[in-house]
Amino acid sequence: MEELKQLQVELQHKKDHAVRQAEEMRQINGNTVFGGAFALTEFRYEEIKQATDDFDDSKKIGQGGCGSVYKGFLRHTTVAIKKFNSEGTTGEKEYNDEVETLRRMRHPNLVTLIGVCREAKVLVFEFMPNGSLEDCLQCKHQTKPLSWQMRIRISADICTGLIFLHSNKPKGIAHGDLKPDNVLLDTSFVCKLADFGISRFLNLTNTTVTPYHLTNQIKGTMGYMDPGYTTSGELTAQSDVYSFGVVLMRLLTGRNPLGLPIEVEAALRNDTLQEIIDTSAGYWPPQYTKELARLALRCCRYDRKERPDLAKEVWGVLEAMMNCPGDKCQPPMLFICPMSQEIMRDPHIAADGFTYEGDTIKDWLQSGHTMSPMTYLTFTHHELIPNNALRFAIQEWQMQSFCPIADF
Repeated sequence: MEELKQLQVELQHKKDHAVRQAEEMRQINGNTVFGGAFALTEFRYEEIKQATDDFDDSKKIGQGGCGSVYKGFLRHTTVAIKKFNSEGTTGEKEYNDEVETLRRMRHPNLVTLIGVCREAKVLVFEFMPNGSLEDCLQCKHQTKPLSWQMRIRISADICTGLIFLHSNKPKGIAHGDLKPDNVLLDTSFVCKLADFGISRFLNLTNTTVTPYHLTNQIKGTMGYMDPGYTTSGELTAQSDVYSFGVVLMRLLTGRNPLGLPIEVEAALRNDTLQEIIDTSAGYWPPQYTKELARLALRCCRYDRKERPDLAKEVWGVLEAMMNCPGDKCQPPMLFICPMSQEIMRDPHIAADGFTYEGDTIKDWLQSGHTMSPMTYLTFTHHELIPNNALRFAIQEWQMQSFCPIADF
């Protein structure tokens, strides 16, 4: 105990010294956080070119209206590098707008902006191994279809991210282009909203009740755009709610977004909803499909005042679906390894505080990875601690449910 106390004192001294050094470096480099904005790493253009093999097409993982996204290896870390189109003032404005939006926010359901290269109009993001929600819905790269349980969880993640954006202070933010292409999935299929190039801060005037952004340059994606926004030019939080409703329908049916609200409404009215449900997600509980369809249609009502509040109404419905007990053989998420997505046999706690299957995290470390697959921060050490309490809980659950591990 005396040795541990002495070690604790020494570590506290080292921590205090490191904090002082960090503060001094921030003052010297001008990287202090001002006005709630997070400091960003400034990368040199040569670093970016080297990380992407000079923007080689083989490194390209995405293409959008304002630029391309490349997978790169930068400073010993796998990242996503978004390069904006070099020509025109529109690209310049969207680049600056996305930087200003993301450098002020951090949230588990928003993609993390790591740094920038202003010389080349480049943004560096955390890399999302499972690609976009659109990729998963189309089963690109021969991936397995998303289960209906996972689709509900993804819906809840999107809802949470939008609530955070809309409740931003002092001004709420409208994403403006919510669609499956702009929803990215990490190793554990936790979704993060991305592509904030046309996002806007919402203003409230003396003559309005709803904060909005007025523009005569309508931007977005057909099928997901709020009809009220396209006719009036007023972008509001409710515009995102409309897009969210269409995304819900995509998750439910897997069908093309154009005309989808009309198709779903007709199916509900004619009691033929089960005929258009995406069966690749497994057997949807009928009560869930109808509830999700009705919720999605409410989000897509033409009058924005009739659309539900995400925080007060929508989130509660999705949370209830996630927490509702299903098949007795459905394992709690706590028992699932965040990397392998399988029930853990030998859970171990890593330095990042997360619990992984022992062999999986050992292979990760032995292959040369120095960063956490969950937090993308460097491990402080590579020691693993057996999580015996969780292992016993998993074994007890398996005995009670009579479901062997091989069944999953």
